[in-house]
Amino acid sequence: MNKKKLFLLLGLLAVVLWLTLCNRSKKDPQQGETRKTEKATTAGDAEIVILSVNDMHSSIDMFPKFATIVDSLRAVYPDLLLFSAGDNRTGNPVNDQYEPVNYPMIELMNRTGFDLCTVGNHEWDGDIDNLRNDLERAKFPFLCANVYDFQKVGLDFKPFVTFEQQGVKMAVVGMIEIRHDGIPGTHPDRVKDVRFKNPKMVLPEYKYLRNENDVVVLLSHCGLEDDMELAQANPWLDAIIGGHSHTLIERPSETNGVLITQSGSHLKYATLVKLKVKNHKVIGKEAVVLDVNKVRKEKPEIKKLVDEFNDTPALNEPLAVAKTKFETPQELGCMMTDAMREMSGADFAFQNTGGVRINFLKKGPITVKDVYSIDPFNNEVVVFEMTGAQVKRFIVNSFRKNGGFPSFVSGMTYSVDDDGRNVWIEMEGENFSTKKVYMVAMNSYMASTVEIESEDDGQSMFMTSEEMMIEFLRKHKEVDYQGVVRTE
Repeated sequence: MNKKKLFLLLGLLAVVLWLTLCNRSKKDPQQGETRKTEKATTAGDAEIVILSVNDMHSSIDMFPKFATIVDSLRAVYPDLLLFSAGDNRTGNPVNDQYEPVNYPMIELMNRTGFDLCTVGNHEWDGDIDNLRNDLERAKFPFLCANVYDFQKVGLDFKPFVTFEQQGVKMAVVGMIEIRHDGIPGTHPDRVKDVRFKNPKMVLPEYKYLRNENDVVVLLSHCGLEDDMELAQANPWLDAIIGGHSHTLIERPSETNGVLITQSGSHLKYATLVKLKVKNHKVIGKEAVVLDVNKVRKEKPEIKKLVDEFNDTPALNEPLAVAKTKFETPQELGCMMTDAMREMSGADFAFQNTGGVRINFLKKGPITVKDVYSIDPFNNEVVVFEMTGAQVKRFIVNSFRKNGGFPSFVSGMTYSVDDDGRNVWIEMEGENFSTKKVYMVAMNSYMASTVEIESEDDGQSMFMTSEEMMIEFLRKHKEVDYQGVVRTE
């Protein structure tokens, strides 16, 4: 071959390669993978069956019953697929304080045979190393199509995966919720090394999967309201299996032709989805909610494993006695803020409402486990110097950040009008002054997410809010917050 023909051939190959890469970049911004491979050999009737849960939040005690349901369904549907729509962790100290963190949940999900999980906002509650460990230990992929630059920190997410079974090819895309500040609902420091885009902007990039698959499902951790908007804008989807808003959709139905499901939270329920396919088209959709609590039988080997995880004497240490039951999140929030204020020496302390993770606490001994159940986030306490006027503006800013709910407080009582513009503050024993400088304590999540005007940049107390609560309870030995209300 002469040099002229060789150069022409090389030039032609370069053009073909360039066109191939351009076509791939347009239709496949991030590469997925095929999980179960079976050559499509039939164009006849088939049924894709999916069992889904969401927002399990470390509910390891539910797994023995849940595993029984999974085994029973697999006996009927051998090709059953098992999906989680995110937020597997955060909510049970047995899991969240375990070493390594989140090991119990990942191990139980592996043993139960999960096929897929989308990334929830609480998957980021540990540091990047913890999340990387989760991805490495899991025998199933984590999906997230709207996160970027994750490879730089050693994370391995898939934007979608495809399953092939019964002659049917199905694609599943994963999405995570994004707040107005451009990140999921977690501490900003935990996601500072990655980027996110709004699911509404990203999902249309995967419409090409419709032409390459018989079934397309969105495994969403975006919340019901956003899922309904995504269904309206993307009727090419067959179903959205959702999470994040903890919504129990008891009778799943279609929005714009897209089936939408969600199974509440804490593994109390699961949803069985059946998609009937004929000649490579979905011709029927059905979803049934299953009540996990109604199952009496527990899978023995899973129960044994859960019992081993629960054998944690350090978490069962009693710290103090609750003389009466805590009946509301505000009562718990008042105890949390009292602990922060007293342990830090501040004048006031604030706690965001979303940081109180249980709604009540029984009368009697309060244990270390109870503390980490109330507050599982390991946020350090930070103290700022603020004038009274700056404190009032901080209250307004936190009120808006909390979605119209006043933050829990210690050292004052206050009320905010409905539009969040005016604040009325009362202090016990002295008048509140807009000119006086006060010491104000809060957790590092609030310090990072609420707009703060301050006389300084804030001082870390090098103690978490949980550690302060533990020391507070050990010191006081008895507490009684029933009926305590400090905000309106």
